[in-house]
This record gives sequence, C-alpha cells and structure tokens, in this order.
Amino acid sequence: MMLNKFLSSIGIGHVKVDTIVHTTEISPGDYIKGDIVLKGGMADQPINKVQLLLLYKYEEDKKDSDFCYHEKDLKTISLDNIGTIRAGEEKTIPFEFPTQSNHPKTTETDQTILRTTVDIPQAVDPTDEDSIFVR
Repeated sequence: MMLNKFLSSIGIGHVKVDTIVHTTEISPGDYIKGDIVLKGGMADQPINKVQLLLLYKYEEDKKDSDFCYHEKDLKTISLDNIGTIRAGEEKTIPFEFPTQSNHPKTTETDQTILRTTVDIPQAVDPTDEDSIFVR
C-alpha cells in the first residue's frame, strides 16, 4: 500500500482528469458547460481543489521574446470540497464557466483554451486542456 501511495505521488497510477465540454463552439458572453471526470488511481488521494483556467493563446512577435505564441489568463474558477477520490473511483463534477461579452474570437492564430488542473497535495497535478471555438 505504501508503494502505491509513493507511485501515485510521482505520477504513476495517479488520479486522471478528463474535462468534457458539452458545447465547444460558443459566442462571447456564453457559458462553457461541461463535466470534469476524475478517475482514481492506485491509491486514495485527497483533492485540494479543481481549477478551471480560461486562457487566450495568441500569436505576436515581441522583440523581448523568442516565442511567437503567448498566453493570457482570462479567468479562473476553483471548485472546492471535492474530498478524497478513492482508488479506482470515478467522480463527475458538472461546471458552468461564464465568458465575457468582449471575449476574443477564434482565428487561425488566436485561440481559447480551457485548462483543468487537479490540485493534489504532495503529488503531480494532473491537467487536461480543451479548445473552445469562439465565433
């Protein structure tokens, strides 16, 4: 049992997260709705929180950067009181994420990403990313 806890803490056999977005195409000001599906690993693991981060990825050449793609955090929602996920358990958490009425539209170079991070004490935090098309 100690080995399973150790392996989970370094990311082997740990909790997995899959965010299922019900509508991946939205208009500015719409809600992004979906479910966060957590799957327990080899050992029980307490969850501090699940964080949803809406970010805007855009292309821009900056003189002080070697990268042409940049990320701007737009809004974060934290879901608390998740509790402990048991080994092998599957837990579904519904969510609604509001967007601003002036949210940037998706283009060939500009995109919106919903990043889900599960905050697990003393362990690798599993993440999932989903693209949102803003028309």
